[in-house]
Amino acid sequence: MYQIHFVNQKTVHASAGGLLSKVCADAGFPLNLVCGGTGRCGKCQVEVQRPGGELETVLACKAQVDSDLSVYLSEGQLSHAGAAIMTEGVHLQQSVLRPAVTRRCLTRQELAPEHCGAYLNRCALPVLRRFSALIADTAVRQITMTYHREELIAVQPGDTTGQLYGGAVDIGTTTVALYLYNLTTGDAVYTGSALNRQIACGADVISRILHTFQDPAGLDELHSQVLEGINTLLAEAESACPGLRENLYHMVLCGNSTMQHLFLGMNPSGLAVDPFVNVTADLARCTGAEAGLDMAPGGVVEFLPLLGGFVGADTTAVLLTLPEEAENCLMIDLGTNGEIAAGGSSGYQVASTACGPALEGGNIACGMRGTAGAIERISLAEDQVRLQVIGGGAPRGLCGSAIIDAVAELLRVGVLDESGLLCSQEEYAKRHPGSALAACLGPTEDSGNAFFFTRGEHPVYLSQQDVRQIQLAKSAIYAGCITLLTEAGLEPQQVTNLYLAGAFGNYINVDNALYIGLLPPVLRERIHSIGNGAGQGAKLCLLDRSHLERCEALPGQTRHVELAANPLFMEEYILNMNFSPRAE
Repeated sequence: MYQIHFVNQKTVHASAGGLLSKVCADAGFPLNLVCGGTGRCGKCQVEVQRPGGELETVLACKAQVDSDLSVYLSEGQLSHAGAAIMTEGVHLQQSVLRPAVTRRCLTRQELAPEHCGAYLNRCALPVLRRFSALIADTAVRQITMTYHREELIAVQPGDTTGQLYGGAVDIGTTTVALYLYNLTTGDAVYTGSALNRQIACGADVISRILHTFQDPAGLDELHSQVLEGINTLLAEAESACPGLRENLYHMVLCGNSTMQHLFLGMNPSGLAVDPFVNVTADLARCTGAEAGLDMAPGGVVEFLPLLGGFVGADTTAVLLTLPEEAENCLMIDLGTNGEIAAGGSSGYQVASTACGPALEGGNIACGMRGTAGAIERISLAEDQVRLQVIGGGAPRGLCGSAIIDAVAELLRVGVLDESGLLCSQEEYAKRHPGSALAACLGPTEDSGNAFFFTRGEHPVYLSQQDVRQIQLAKSAIYAGCITLLTEAGLEPQQVTNLYLAGAFGNYINVDNALYIGLLPPVLRERIHSIGNGAGQGAKLCLLDRSHLERCEALPGQTRHVELAANPLFMEEYILNMNFSPRAE
């Protein structure tokens, strides 16, 4: 065993031959393995020092532990400080407090059965055993009964009706958001979020599915990582609300199809190959103990139903938040995976489009998540480079909103043409004599020609190679929207409301997204950012069981469209690879 010292943080022990990236993840510092640990993206670079040796930079996904090490992680790698993780959303649905889990406090007299009768019927054995102990204790004058709908799931001595809690969880590919409520009063008691620890095994769902194939312990590892992330958030909530976990009796979760499989510990191999099938698409229900969550063991855990293929329960949850009378609408949940729905209350066409992580900063040379140091806004107006940086410090990279701004601004000033070609410095200077922007163009070491937003020791730029990645992603989203609208019998101008869900959809400049052809040409005033719609939908189901009933009916009101096998999608994907600036 070797000692791995995370400088100014902690020291852990690691076996010889283990990957440094795995050691980092186990220590609580999961790195950004965008390429799934193949060594291509370079996002997991860390500085290490062996005893008596020089400081060196290594790729954690390839570096094996063969000695004691001191590891110097950057501020972002240590804590992801300042991460712009979207937890809030717009309330498009009204609901009343009518949870599926409730409590009643009864006296011994109220519980007393008829002569030769029985106290309880149709209860699980653990509940029967606990009740028998309480009713035999004459000092117990009241017993609180906890029900899931009409089923008794727990008993406690005394009156604990005011301490009943429930949680809603949105398991995203990149982030996890947790919302906790007092189910008696409807008051929110905690909201927390963190990066999904599975990023240590790849940035996208395909990388994670492959990890379950390539590593015999891969499924268990990914299952444990998501549980550890949620349980860590629950521990944080407990410190603010003592007694929460033992009285946490309902958890409603959503996530894409892969996240559903990995949370439940089910092998996702069916999603790896055509015909892309799930183990189950139904609402999955189990106990807290069976799920492995730090909550009441007999509490109810429900993972919302999937809609087909890679369109998961997160899309189900978002659709629940839309007005029930909605018609001719388009919903786009932009994230590492892009889910789209077109239609309305009479039925939805749904699909998942593999836009990849480029629009969230992955697969981009200077891309990063929305943490401190990330450029989030860019303007090239009046021949000047103006940047807005999260946290206000020195720029360290480009997050998703800045990537959209960058492309739009480069198109406007003529640095980038509609085909996605970046001008050379000489070409731009010739076309725009005297422009200060010409000095921002130049070559990179390994990414070709680029536009530099900052120079110096840590330059931030957008390269020709990056632009090609962005074109692939934006064309996949646009083509997916047009295909689903066509399947729903709609033209873009007929869309009454376009809802943008997810963190990326919330933070982007919508005008710039329209300008570069990321979004279909829907009237600007009809486009609404609704934040974390998936989290909002899960909360609706937690607080009002009528929404849970709606949710179970949704799969029968949707039609899944497999874009990869759809000729129209392939045609639109190719036709819309170019940027198509709209008139402003």
